[in-house]
Amino acid sequence: MSKKKTNKVKAVKKNLLKEADKEHYFYLCDGSVIKNVLELSKCIETMSNEVFGHHVNDMKNDFSSWINDIYSDEKLAQKMLETTDKDKTQIVLLKAVIEKFR
Repeated sequence: MSKKKTNKVKAVKKNLLKEADKEHYFYLCDGSVIKNVLELSKCIETMSNEVFGHHVNDMKNDFSSWINDIYSDEKLAQKMLETTDKDKTQIVLLKAVIEKFR
């Protein structure tokens, strides 16, 4: 891995907990607002199945798209695409947050 690429990966990991710019907040279909990846993982725990299913289903994964587009974390975004299960999605997010502290 080149030095340039390594620096990019480190920068992405640092940004996962950073609040997105206001214009890039994630707005759930129920009106709730998510400002960063940790907040998303916490919100999924109490999110109704209907709201989760609106954003994550066999046709789309809005959370994956948001992480890819706003945080430029293609690896995490890809992992998010591998499940439509609410609990598994939360685990993927929490693992990514924990890796930030390594």
